[in-house]
Amino acid sequence: MSGNHAHKSIKDVLEVTMANKDKDLISSIVSTNLNDIFECEHNIEYPLDSVVIDKLRYIDSKLSESDDDYQIYNYISEIKFLWKEIISKSIKCLRYYDKREPFMANGEKKPTAYGVEELSRYFEKYIEFETMLYGSNRYYRDHVVHVFRTWLLGVECLLKNNARYLEEIKIGDEAEINNFEKVSIWSIIGLTHDLGYPLEKARQIIGKTQEMMSTFVTNPNISMDLSFSGVQNNMNDFVVRFLSSKMKPRVEDGVASYVARLQPKYYFKFQKSLENSKHGIVSSIIIYKILNYFLESDYNINEDYTFDEEDKRQFYIRREILRAIASHTCKDIYHLYMSSFSFLLIIVDDSQEWGRKRISELYTKDTKKYELNTISFNFENENNNICHIDERFELSHDEAALAQLLYSLRKQCEVYMEIFRDGQDTVNRNFTFVKNCEIKFGSNPAIRFNVNFEISNTTVSTFFVKKNYTGTINIDNKYDDDFVKKSFRVDQVQTEEIEEDYRRTKKYSIPL
Repeated sequence: MSGNHAHKSIKDVLEVTMANKDKDLISSIVSTNLNDIFECEHNIEYPLDSVVIDKLRYIDSKLSESDDDYQIYNYISEIKFLWKEIISKSIKCLRYYDKREPFMANGEKKPTAYGVEELSRYFEKYIEFETMLYGSNRYYRDHVVHVFRTWLLGVECLLKNNARYLEEIKIGDEAEINNFEKVSIWSIIGLTHDLGYPLEKARQIIGKTQEMMSTFVTNPNISMDLSFSGVQNNMNDFVVRFLSSKMKPRVEDGVASYVARLQPKYYFKFQKSLENSKHGIVSSIIIYKILNYFLESDYNINEDYTFDEEDKRQFYIRREILRAIASHTCKDIYHLYMSSFSFLLIIVDDSQEWGRKRISELYTKDTKKYELNTISFNFENENNNICHIDERFELSHDEAALAQLLYSLRKQCEVYMEIFRDGQDTVNRNFTFVKNCEIKFGSNPAIRFNVNFEISNTTVSTFFVKKNYTGTINIDNKYDDDFVKKSFRVDQVQTEEIEEDYRRTKKYSIPL
């Protein structure tokens, strides 16, 4: 959609009938000339090779622009095939370009993705268990099709505009990686980032079971202890240390090498995340334990254990995958660069909202529609890159739903402020994050609320709301102080300040 609408104004885009986003993404990917982006003399397997593209084309041929957002659930078997196939091809591709392995030098040998079968069996159990997870929380949403859509959205971001983001994305300055490796890294991240959800939600299931039993059993004794112990805890700690470390150069007797060093701040933050059973860090541990690609990683912080250049490069590739997955549910980690896999996962994971009904909505008429118009990345100013997200919501005349949506957007802004916060080294942050949400409320004529928040690397962050209406009623009277208080959960003093500012600027500037 972003390419088709590039020449239109925001207003023109918002007037377009909401199309099927899944078809839009798949069509964009399969129509891209991949040969210009992925050039290789050898016929290697990778996440966007002909097998994957042919399967995506099949799904694309079955979807229509007029389909609703749930049509893709009819192709769950194809999605499960792609999930396994893409992860397998990603590992094979990463192993192929590992100079320590024999595949680049010996064309007769082909890499294998050991552990993918076991991971696929876990994913099947995950799918079965998800039916229980819908009962753990009235706000629980799908996470099976979601990871496929997240992967699609990330790939589309990497490939559009002549693959500019693919060119820019990197693992800091620590390791040189090619386009095949980049799309493989993203594919593992995008498809496995939610594998730890069952453990995080299991506590809620146990809690609800205990609550139910208390109606007929006095003080029901159901263990809430889901912690690890013994060998398992030691293994988990090793993984946390791995993704909390970095390489330091060392020269001894004229020979350059590297040694691994633990980063204490990362280590403590990820330990805290594991203590709270956050599914990001649990997902990282799952793929480390199951996939041989991670089990065979070189890692040791002893002074006499050294790494050469390729050892270092391979360490950073694996660490980037694990750290990006773990970070997406760890708000203690803050982010400095737009050109990182951690940033990409957070942005596309949050933006994948279409077609994700909650259990509380399954038996009610859907009164809210959502469309992701664009995610754009501007790298023209190297000192101030810009990530801009443009979304659209449509709501019926449900003022409670409107107030809840406005409040949710404010809370989302606060989360972004926390992970893009100022801190040590953030003077080096080189991006501004902007999100615009157009809310069409009611009809004949509709009232439009334009919500905009901006988190700048140079100025104070802002969150404001504008109203637009072409009818005859006075919307300033209809949406007054009480509306502001209810929607943004502010006190009376703040409400008066917001209203005073609105009279001057014709927009609500919400304190953050």
